[in-house]
Amino acid sequence: MTTDIKRLVVYVVVILIQIIAGNHINLGPLVYICLLPILIVNLPLDQEPYFSILISFGLGLAVDILSDGVLGLNAGAAALTSLVSKPLFYPIFQKNNYSKKYIPPIRESGILPHINYMSVMLLVFFVFYIAFDGFTKTAFVTSVLRLAVNVAVNLAMILILDFSFFNDKR
Repeated sequence: MTTDIKRLVVYVVVILIQIIAGNHINLGPLVYICLLPILIVNLPLDQEPYFSILISFGLGLAVDILSDGVLGLNAGAAALTSLVSKPLFYPIFQKNNYSKKYIPPIRESGILPHINYMSVMLLVFFVFYIAFDGFTKTAFVTSVLRLAVNVAVNLAMILILDFSFFNDKR
């Protein structure tokens, strides 16, 4: 199986996990399980930024359509995350002189850069998501709590997925 076909299969599997988890796992009103950021950060780094944004928007729109959420909410958050993923990649991973097409696997770069990078990506994603899902001044504390809980829960899930599906040598 070629690398591109394998990557496509992994993307389809992660999208299916996202849809099943979103529709059938309820962790309360504060938690939204979202695996889109792992797909966004694993897009090729050498492709044009607008193409990455379009792919991310399409992935988010597919999740929006196939799950029962607000149409465009995941798509917008995914597009914004894609917009900042490449500029934020280099300060975190470049200190080890990575000049690769994809984000280096955990076993090669270590877990701390992945935790830092994914935490920032999740923060960007969920700030957009929560802001457009119903952020109000009266619920500021609830929104901040929702942001913190979502980043923590999704970071744990994404690190498991990252280690399981994206940890191969590229």
